[in-house]
Amino acid sequence: MAHIREEDSAARPAHLFLCLENGHYAVSVDAEGANLPTQGCPSGWQFIRTFRLGVQHPGPMNVDPEAIIRGLVDKGYHLLAGDGQPHGTSQ
Repeated sequence: MAHIREEDSAARPAHLFLCLENGHYAVSVDAEGANLPTQGCPSGWQFIRTFRLGVQHPGPMNVDPEAIIRGLVDKGYHLLAGDGQPHGTSQ
């Protein structure tokens, strides 16, 4: 499982997924989302898009990027509830 190092938290690719069963989002360092938990989302996570994530690059979520980065450093993924819904365009 790939993890990002804390000192390497400058903008880098991250991958956004959606659980269709509960509407929750997840960000993973794994482009396939293989490291995302299946509990609570038994049918699996749907890939939405890849984006750049960093302290100065929050990505498509309305969430503090540092919280997401901490999750990626700790577990390789970060789960988002209702307030973490993506916004903006997919440019």
